[in-house]
Amino acid sequence: MNNFETLIRKNLRTVIGVLSGTSVDAVDIVLVKIKGKGKSSEIKVLDFRSYPINIKLKKHILRLSTDNKIKAEDICRLNFVIGNLFAESVNKFISDKNLSAKDIDLIGSHGQTVCHFPANKKLFGYDSRSTLQLGDPSVIANRTGINVVGDFRTADVASGGDGAPLVPYLDYILFASDKKSRAFVNIGGISNVTYLCKSCDQNEVIAFDTGPGNMLIDSLMMKLFKKKYDKNGKTSSAGKVNAGLFKFLKDYDKFYRKKFPKSTGREYYGEKYISDILKNVENAKPADIISTVTKFTAFTIYHNIKRFNPGELLISGGGAKNISLMNFLKEYSGKTEVNPINEKGITTDNKEAVLFALLANEFLNGNRANITSATGSFKNVFLGKFCPA
Repeated sequence: MNNFETLIRKNLRTVIGVLSGTSVDAVDIVLVKIKGKGKSSEIKVLDFRSYPINIKLKKHILRLSTDNKIKAEDICRLNFVIGNLFAESVNKFISDKNLSAKDIDLIGSHGQTVCHFPANKKLFGYDSRSTLQLGDPSVIANRTGINVVGDFRTADVASGGDGAPLVPYLDYILFASDKKSRAFVNIGGISNVTYLCKSCDQNEVIAFDTGPGNMLIDSLMMKLFKKKYDKNGKTSSAGKVNAGLFKFLKDYDKFYRKKFPKSTGREYYGEKYISDILKNVENAKPADIISTVTKFTAFTIYHNIKRFNPGELLISGGGAKNISLMNFLKEYSGKTEVNPINEKGITTDNKEAVLFALLANEFLNGNRANITSATGSFKNVFLGKFCPA
C-alpha cells in the first residue's frame, strides 16, 4: 500500500498504453511521460511499437463476435490468453528499450473488445446493456510486475452511456483551443469524430462514431484478395466506383444516418453486412467493390461532420495511410483542409495507445474522464479499474 500511496502522490509518471484494435492485427504499445492532470496534463511520447498477433489467434478472437457456438469456457480462457499476450508484448517492449519493470509506473490497457451492446434490453427484469473487453488487467499486472488500470468502458455503460467513443477525452485535453474550432477523425476499424468548438468545456465536446472505418475494407480485402488490408489504398485506386453498389450501401446502412450520440462495432459491421454487400455487387470487379466501399466509408464520415463546417479536419488511425480513402474524404470536404494528425507527438499510429496511457493516469489522479455529450452517459464517471502488481 505504501507503493500505491507513493504512486498516487507522483506528479510525473512513466506510463505505458497498450491495446489491440478491432482489426486484431497487432498489440500497439506506447511509452509516455505524463506530468500533471486534467487540462494541465503534459504528455511526452517517448516511443511506439507494434507487435503482430498470430494469425490463428486473430481468427479465434474474431470468431467470438460471429460464432453462436462459442462456449463460455472459450471466452474465459481467451480472457487470460489475451492478458498473457499483452503482458508478453509489454515485457518485450521493455526489454527492447533496455528498461525494467521498475522504470514503469503504470500500464493503461484497453484489452480486446469482443462484444459491445450498449443499447438496453431487459433480461429477467434487469438492464443488460453491456460491453466486454478481454485481456484481464490482473493477469497483465501479475506477468509484468507493473500496476495496471484497465477495463475503461464498463463504468460509462453502467451509467447509461455507450462506453464509446473515448478518444475525445484525449482530443479535449491536448487540442481544445480558445481561438478556433477543430474536428478530429480517428479511422480505426470504426470511424469516430471529435468536434471541439472554441473555448468548449469537457461536456460540450461533441463526439460519436460515424460508421465504418477500415472494418468493411479489411473484411472484403480478405474475402476477395486474401489480404489483411488495402495497403496505401492501392486496390481501391485501381478500381472504379460502382454506382449501383454505392446506392445500395447508402440505402442499406442505417447507422450513419442515426443521430448522435451513437457508437457501433463489429456487431453491426460484421459478417452479415459483408455477406449482404457481396449479394449486391452487380457483377462489379473485386477492385471496384473495394473502391466503392472505400468511397462509402469516406461518405459516412463526411455525412456526419458536414454540419459542423470545421476549418480543419485532422485524421488519425490506420485509415489515414489509405491514400484512396483520404482522397475521397478530401473530395467530399471541399475547401476544408484534410490532413493526417502530427501534433504534440501524437501520430496516426500512436493516438489510441496514448489515450489509454492518459486514462490510466487520470484514474490515479481521481479525474472523471468520460465525455457525457459523446457517450450519452447521464454522469461523469471514473474510467477503469486498478490492479496492483
